Amino acid sequence: MSTAPNPHFAQPARPRMFSRPWHRYAWAPVPLLSMSLLACLPFIVAAYRGVVSWWIAGAYTACSATVLGFAIVQPKVNGWFAVAVWALMITAVVHVFLLDRDDPGSKTYK
Repeated sequence: MSTAPNPHFAQPARPRMFSRPWHRYAWAPVPLLSMSLLACLPFIVAAYRGVVSWWIAGAYTACSATVLGFAIVQPKVNGWFAVAVWALMITAVVHVFLLDRDDPGSKTYK
């Protein structure tokens, strides 16, 4: 039996989000420095480049808008606001780092 990959089942390589390794570290602080208001920005750029689907960018945009709306509407800041902001910031930073993860098991590993 041949060990050559079947070209009919080969998936096209996913485009890269970051052209240099330091770009990942430049994009990651965006959600932290903006207090999660710009958490959607790296994912909008990634969707534009074809790295992720547009629904992911839309989900992050909706979450950022929800946090902003929650901050505007709440006259007094309660504990849930801090939890929502920190959860969105941490999730966004982790996902930015995972955008171009080099996984040895993936088909795009070089």
